[in-house]
Amino acid sequence: MLAFRLNLAESTVPSFLEMPNKHTCLFSLVVLCLGSVRCEELYVQQGKPAKLPCDGAVEWEYNSMLIIREDSRTGNALKGPAPMKDRVKMKGNGLEISGLVTADAGTYTCKSRKADTIKHQLYVISVSSSPASPLLQGTQAELRCQVSGRSKVNPSWLRPNGTRVKTSEAGSSTLQSVDVADGGKWACQLTPESKIDLPITVLGLSSTPALTARPGEPAVLRCELSQSWLVGSLGLQEGGWERLSPNPARLLSLEKRADGQLFWNSTGARGSGLKFSQEKLDGNLSVTLKKVTVQQSGKYQCFLKFKDRGNVAAQVSLEVKGQSDETNHGGGTIGDQPNSKGVYLGLSLWVWLAIGLGCLVLIVLIIITVLLSQRNKRMKRRARKLRSMRQPLTARDYCRCSRSTVGRPNGRRRGDAPSEKGCQR
Repeated sequence: MLAFRLNLAESTVPSFLEMPNKHTCLFSLVVLCLGSVRCEELYVQQGKPAKLPCDGAVEWEYNSMLIIREDSRTGNALKGPAPMKDRVKMKGNGLEISGLVTADAGTYTCKSRKADTIKHQLYVISVSSSPASPLLQGTQAELRCQVSGRSKVNPSWLRPNGTRVKTSEAGSSTLQSVDVADGGKWACQLTPESKIDLPITVLGLSSTPALTARPGEPAVLRCELSQSWLVGSLGLQEGGWERLSPNPARLLSLEKRADGQLFWNSTGARGSGLKFSQEKLDGNLSVTLKKVTVQQSGKYQCFLKFKDRGNVAAQVSLEVKGQSDETNHGGGTIGDQPNSKGVYLGLSLWVWLAIGLGCLVLIVLIIITVLLSQRNKRMKRRARKLRSMRQPLTARDYCRCSRSTVGRPNGRRRGDAPSEKGCQR
């Protein structure tokens, strides 16, 4: 291949401009035919930087519009009127454009010191999903891959596992029902070497579709939430467990607190036969029916509703069949029949009567014990009182005094003091 190098000094430019038209056309034809012109295609994602290689570049043009050039006398960079002039940096080995926009698509021409002209065809690619990620399980979504510029390639979408999906000529692909397995890194492929990635996150619920249990046994209604950290950012309105059939009813509700954490709202759930976690929920929304009965057979649903986004749900079909294996406290078997009447909270009427009678007997025993205790206390107090009383004296000894009767009749002489020899008993 012939290479035609043209070095024009600044003094020769005016003579070039003064050439007649036919000479100008002939000169241009020679340049196009003999000149060394290389063209490369680049596919860059919108918002990312683009690097256009060109060794020894001195001037760059965008669609024949000056972007930047190097002054041959001072060596300073002089910028032209191109729209991306404030976002470019010219280096010795190429041009760097930051923050690509769709209007940056076009032809870039590099003039180097080696007199080679290199052209780059830049295509700006924008990839997106509608609605934007994260997506909800079961909803419809559209993937878009738009190419800015006159590209002749037809984009195609690849799943995270590498399989190709049906893509229109405009670069769009529709997912009729998004599944949790669709989460991952999708890719818009333009050429075998050029792919633009689009991360997709899917919020969904997984459960066990069918469940079988025997009467009196616990039944676990499983429900697990993928990407639970996204719940707060999507604007959760309500969620929980409900029975769809028969007799539709709400079983348990979710509570979103001020810090964005999820808890079960236990209000109204006491005594309902449900067992659930009292701690913070980290994606496991499973609950347990403690002692199921045949009447509890039916369809149950775990659901989440989001503002302006839709809802996600997972259903569980519960079938209760067989004989009861429930045992009483004495070790005997409670033979609950599947279709028995008078069942309340999983126990038959005669069981409740036995419980009531046992409670009555217990109350009577407590009363008798209290009365006997009070009687014993009274008897002890009476015995202590009797022991503390003094016994009456039955024999009394009196003191008899021996006095002299000599003298006066009363036995005392005048002036004599009475004398007592003592008392004799």
